[in-house]
Amino acid sequence: MSIATEAPPRRRLGEADRLRLLREAAEDVFLRDGYAAARMDDVAALAGMSKRTLYQHFPSKAELFGAVMKDCFGPVAIDPALESEPELAAALCGMLVALTHHIFEPRQVAILRLVIGEVKRSPELADAFNRAVLDKGANALERRLAAEVAKGRLSLTDPVEGAHMLFGMAIGAAHMFLLLGLQGPPTEAEMHRLTRDAVDVFLRGALRSADG
Repeated sequence: MSIATEAPPRRRLGEADRLRLLREAAEDVFLRDGYAAARMDDVAALAGMSKRTLYQHFPSKAELFGAVMKDCFGPVAIDPALESEPELAAALCGMLVALTHHIFEPRQVAILRLVIGEVKRSPELADAFNRAVLDKGANALERRLAAEVAKGRLSLTDPVEGAHMLFGMAIGAAHMFLLLGLQGPPTEAEMHRLTRDAVDVFLRGALRSADG
């Protein structure tokens, strides 16, 4: 005689898990269908949740896409010791290598291609990108440059602009070619060479002279 057993109760998802599953499902749908063609119904179905639950957390597709970008381009894990590394060039190179690894990951490349391809017909993507990526506060590179300016070691009008300039010098051409599909991501050795060269050129122009 067999004894019937009840299936174990399904674990209720916590708030953080629901948000994570919704972001992951949304990313899959956006990358599969594009932003304009993506349907909130498909996101909810892929996440295994109701449309009501989805809209409770993300009232619009633009807000949902912003959450995906914020998750994708969130703070990069950089060794805190680099912010206090006494050798400035070594600190900047270490930070740039970490940032370069992050921006060249397939996930980030795919999202950026999507934004570039659809921003003209969906201008709200620019606002979502700005809120998620550009308005997240100073990163380690910006903080280190600001600290060096405060010490009088660097001559920069704006440390944030200086960080953007340095980052662009390090990845600019390689990143553009990758986004266009003209070449693959740089190798580890190439990343280190690009960052070293960028830091060298940057510091030659920004370091104060001893009598200046």
